[in-house]
Amino acid sequence: MADSAVRSSVGLGPPLARASRKATGIKQTSVLKKEDASKRKAELEAAVKKKIEFERKALHIVEQLLEENITEEFLVECGKFITPAHYSDVVVERSIIKFCGYPLCQKKLGIVPKQKYKISTKTNKVYDITERKVSLKASFNVSVNF
Repeated sequence: MADSAVRSSVGLGPPLARASRKATGIKQTSVLKKEDASKRKAELEAAVKKKIEFERKALHIVEQLLEENITEEFLVECGKFITPAHYSDVVVERSIIKFCGYPLCQKKLGIVPKQKYKISTKTNKVYDITERKVSLKASFNVSVNF
């Protein structure tokens, strides 16, 4: 009895039991970690597949917005599925094919100025017109830029 008291006070007795409990706990937590990892991997794969599907749908909508005769209802409906980056792609691509950048406008762009800046002699200011070259009217520029 005295020997066991000495062993426990020195730390020789119970630590062996604790070590075996810790090893069992490590095994259980490693199994849980593997299950969590596989669950997280499955969730991540599902999220990636969902994102790819949304990107495909957004690309299809962007291609449709490059056509003529876009209705306001269609544009509003498309707004649910595209991001501002997709919309800016629509604006730029419409201007490349010489359509007004605003999808509801049916007119074609005329002569596009090649300069990047415009100097106003009335206000003595220099304006960057790169954004304005993609649409016909100033009111469309507000719509194009959100």
